[in-house]
Amino acid sequence: MLKAIAMPTLLASLIFLTACGGDSLPKDESSTSTNTPNQNTTSDTTRSQDTVAKSSSNTSFKAELAIDLESAKDPLTENERPALDLLEQNLTALVQHDHKLYRSGFVDEKLADAMDFYYGEQFQYKFSSIVSIEENASIKNQMHITVLGERLDTTTNSVEDIKMMYAVRQNEQEDWDIYTID
Repeated sequence: MLKAIAMPTLLASLIFLTACGGDSLPKDESSTSTNTPNQNTTSDTTRSQDTVAKSSSNTSFKAELAIDLESAKDPLTENERPALDLLEQNLTALVQHDHKLYRSGFVDEKLADAMDFYYGEQFQYKFSSIVSIEENASIKNQMHITVLGERLDTTTNSVEDIKMMYAVRQNEQEDWDIYTID
């Protein structure tokens, strides 16, 4: 008899706590992140691209690459540091609207075509930090680099918080290429 009463009561309590627990989540997840490159953010990198729309004025948004890439290179080996040069090239191309430079970092033209939706004359980017740099355990010589920033869509005059994970891999010639942006 005690079990018959305890189980429904426990189940009801768990349902109630689960329902109430959603109210305590922070509204802006990016404010809880740190800018340490070696932070383990496995759950963060499983999401494709986090965006939060904000209203903005074109005059207050400044497209820029405001990431301290030199300090991000410190924990990397000499062999891995060129991967950040490739990242810098791609981010700079997005900020400066250099379509040829943007496409040049991808492993092949087909992938560059598939990743063209990040590039657009209507988009202005401001990149602010690197959240994580992690080696991929299942693919040799591949790193995942996650960056945070904002993107202004000038057609809607709205700003979105963005999180982009770059998968970069070293090829047999020891050059680094972008294999995807997620």
